[in-house]
Amino acid sequence: MKLLGIDFSVRATGLVAAPADWDGSWSKVHWATVGETLPRDASDVQRARRMESLARGICAFARMHDVDVAWFESYGFAQARAAHTIAEACGVTRLELVRAGIEIRTANMSAARKLLLGKVPRTSTEVKAAVYKVVREAGAPVDSYDLADAFVALNWGMSELGGYCFAQAAA
Repeated sequence: MKLLGIDFSVRATGLVAAPADWDGSWSKVHWATVGETLPRDASDVQRARRMESLARGICAFARMHDVDVAWFESYGFAQARAAHTIAEACGVTRLELVRAGIEIRTANMSAARKLLLGKVPRTSTEVKAAVYKVVREAGAPVDSYDLADAFVALNWGMSELGGYCFAQAAA
């Protein structure tokens, strides 16, 4: 079984794919970032095309790596302006993955981060930095918080489906 972790954003969606039996070998893990920015005055058609492009990019990555199950980061709507855009684009992507025969699930990111970290820092900035640090220290070749969070979603999926995952005792 192969899993995909997704940290969803319209500008920089982090993607991480790995087989359930990856056993901590980073050479078996595949990484990508997809997305695009639009000008503030973008038309509704441009915005819809961005959603289509994003969904196609994610599906192409999933198919390239023979993904069976995709784990989406649970919605975090801290930015009120972006909430609707993220929900719309994520919905389009979920539909396209289902059409491609890929099972979709949602990773509860607070629980997923606690699994990885043991204790979750209080602020979102501290959380993202802590996740990034732990994933980098484990040897992952991540270069962004987006990819680190995608790994957290993947790691949660691994724990749920009996794959190899990183876990800390709760503090």
